[in-house]
Amino acid sequence: MTIALAGCGTRTSAEDMRLDEVLDATFEEADTLTSTKTLTDGTMVMRTAVVDGTVLCDMQIRMGKARTEMLVTDSAVYSRTNKVALRRAAASTEDVRPELIEMMDDRWVKRASAQFTADLARESLCDRTEQRSGLEDTFLAPKNRGDGEEQDGTLNGRPTTRITFTEGPKPVEVHVAAEGPPYLLKITERGGVVWTFSDFDKPYRTTAPANAIDEGELPEQLVAALG
Repeated sequence: MTIALAGCGTRTSAEDMRLDEVLDATFEEADTLTSTKTLTDGTMVMRTAVVDGTVLCDMQIRMGKARTEMLVTDSAVYSRTNKVALRRAAASTEDVRPELIEMMDDRWVKRASAQFTADLARESLCDRTEQRSGLEDTFLAPKNRGDGEEQDGTLNGRPTTRITFTEGPKPVEVHVAAEGPPYLLKITERGGVVWTFSDFDKPYRTTAPANAIDEGELPEQLVAALG
């Protein structure tokens, strides 16, 4: 089955409604989704999934050699930070000894404080509605994109409908799957951020990290540096 947004040419209000269908398919209908946000100074990768009615997710942020990860299971929230990121965070926190930073390099911590409860983490990390709203507000709202030109395209060998918007603050190119469900595959802002979307409906498996340290066992200064 082939689903195209429209033939080549300028979008109309009817096609604007079809773009909503693309966002619905991507952020509401896919059980599993991996989104990757790439900036000039870093990359964020987030996987979200609905498993037996429960929303789960994990996220990794890289900025150069610094790395921070979050994991939301069905019962708890965990974080892991490498020593490069922890040193940067600890620079503004008093009394975090260097040996503590070395000890916590790439160690999982089970978060217990209120801001890291599973419900709050799901709202802020795993909620695709928030991600969709951000993309619409930044790139895809009519006021930001204007009319678009559609052409046949490909992305990693996959047929796409390529839409180019040139009337917003910056030119934006969007790739949508041209076969099967009309998933959003890529958004490129010229000179700025690049979003890619993949792993639709693939099995999602995650378990609580072995030997995770409970947050309550750590010094307050170190917990503050962990964020």
